[in-house]
Amino acid sequence: MALMPGLQINIGQQLKLTPQLQQSIKILQYSALEVQQTIEATLETNFMLEVGEDLELEDDSEQSPNQEAELSSNNEKNQTPDDETPLDINSSDSIKDDLQADYDWEDVYTDHTPSVSSQSQEEYVSAETYTASEETLHDHLHWQSDIYPWTDEESVVASYIIDDINEEGYLSSTLEQLNSSIQENEPNFTVTIEFIENVLKVIQQFEPTGVGARSVQESLLLQLANMTKTPYVMTAMQLIREHFDWLSFHDSKRIKKMYALTDDDLNQLLRLVQSLNPRPGRDYSSTQSSIVIPDLRLKRAKDGWLVELNSNAFPKLTVNSAYIDLASNLKNDEQSKQIKEQLIEAKGLIKSIHSRGETLLRVGKFIVEKQERFFEEGEHAMQPLVLREVAEHLDLHESTISRATNQKYIQTPRGTFELKYFFSTGVSQYGSADQSAIAIKAHIKELIDAEDPKKPLSDSKLMAMLEEKEIVVARRTIAKYREALKIPSSSERKKYNQFKL
Repeated sequence: MALMPGLQINIGQQLKLTPQLQQSIKILQYSALEVQQTIEATLETNFMLEVGEDLELEDDSEQSPNQEAELSSNNEKNQTPDDETPLDINSSDSIKDDLQADYDWEDVYTDHTPSVSSQSQEEYVSAETYTASEETLHDHLHWQSDIYPWTDEESVVASYIIDDINEEGYLSSTLEQLNSSIQENEPNFTVTIEFIENVLKVIQQFEPTGVGARSVQESLLLQLANMTKTPYVMTAMQLIREHFDWLSFHDSKRIKKMYALTDDDLNQLLRLVQSLNPRPGRDYSSTQSSIVIPDLRLKRAKDGWLVELNSNAFPKLTVNSAYIDLASNLKNDEQSKQIKEQLIEAKGLIKSIHSRGETLLRVGKFIVEKQERFFEEGEHAMQPLVLREVAEHLDLHESTISRATNQKYIQTPRGTFELKYFFSTGVSQYGSADQSAIAIKAHIKELIDAEDPKKPLSDSKLMAMLEEKEIVVARRTIAKYREALKIPSSSERKKYNQFKL
């Protein structure tokens, strides 16, 4: 049967991301430092954009109330009056309509992020803003995994194992827990514990030596296994494998007697063990200090808390009105077109920064309202909060809230926090309100800090003590949060305290 050519018309709707919308998404995603760099780069290339004079801004200071949001007096949503803009945009009426808003900020219903190819290849970045690139432990492990000849199944398991390795280089979960996670996220993928362990053994041969271990003992043995097999190395491996607790308690007499060592042999053996790295992942921990510029500030007011934009974060931008007047008198169409393009770019940047400020202010205000008890009482009073809750309240998409909280900081009387810090999943309670994970961690840390060093609290005891505070969580959850706080188990704390005493 022959195929006949034909025409077909399909009707559909699609959200178009205009250049202005793409720029607004990018500016919202940027940190305050990155916005500063963008402003500096644009000021050097766009003659229509200039920094406003402080004297001119003082006269308009009373007309910028969106710099402050009184929690107790303003609970309206989606209120962005035109006279509340903190940015002074001077333009004539004849060109004012050249840059009509081609979207509403609330229309961002996509996770689209402009690709590198869609950005200008000649985008200016000043040399002093460059910093040395840092390779994290996960980056280093994934790079080694990418060049290893895995099968497809092994590659999937390897990615789960590497993602589970913590900053100190240890595997956080048991093999059974990893298997459950794989089965949950890969329903058509079946592996055994033995299969996972075989993949783990390969990863344990990666650099840094000793990575992927499930205990300090295993990590030290992995490091010794990669050394030349001298008598001291073989003895050290046997000692750590069979009598690791003798090292913990510095029981030199038993070590000497068990392995028939002289004093000199013992010193050589201990020096070898001490040369090993009990935290192999530390070499890849970030040491570069980052510059934090708070986007928001929180103050105590008479009627509650006051959230405001950090007016010192960015310069006050205006459009050069002299060039606008010049454009209206020019007869050269090419020059007039260039000025118009520069004007559109300048006004677009100003509007994007203004929209960013409005969004951050709304998000910050809602977070402070939700976490008001945290600012009064501390971490113990942190409430559960997720992106969906903020998005629904502000009638925005979750991706917008994610961009508005990532690398955005608020300066408070309790310190400077990233907005993401205030988001915490809720742990279900029986018969009482849910508790946030951050609050539960704070309670666990408080109980452990106050424990008797000679009788450290076990996870079961911590569970019972939390129940007295009407916080009902499972023992495995307590163990998970304790490990996240980098607090050893009760038995390990007891050994350490005995050695310390």
